[in-house]
Amino acid sequence: MVPDWEFNEAAIADLVNAEGIQAAVDTVAAAAEAAAVRACPVDVGRLVATISIERAGAGRWVQYGNDTDARYAPYIEWGTRPHIITPSAKAALYWLGADHPVARIHHPGTPAFRVITGAALQAAIGA
Repeated sequence: MVPDWEFNEAAIADLVNAEGIQAAVDTVAAAAEAAAVRACPVDVGRLVATISIERAGAGRWVQYGNDTDARYAPYIEWGTRPHIITPSAKAALYWLGADHPVARIHHPGTPAFRVITGAALQAAIGA
């Protein structure tokens, strides 16, 4: 049985690009950006400064970590498992407040902050 309607791709494209639809897309993207800023840890502020809305045609996406100072964004988003940190340039590791230099550190892992995935969910719920 053949349906009595026809799919009109041009009409769908016109609808997606309609002014009201694009305004709604911008509103949701702005909500996602704001949620990402709220969720982002701000120890030094470099990562939160990279959060931005990117636009391509009718689409929008919120991204972060696209900066040489914030290459650690995936570790913040998805977390890390426990791991060992060893020095790469010197013979030992030392940081302000450490009792003495050490040869290695047993890092307990980092919890996932879900900055972008959580922001997308928050924006969708609020839309």
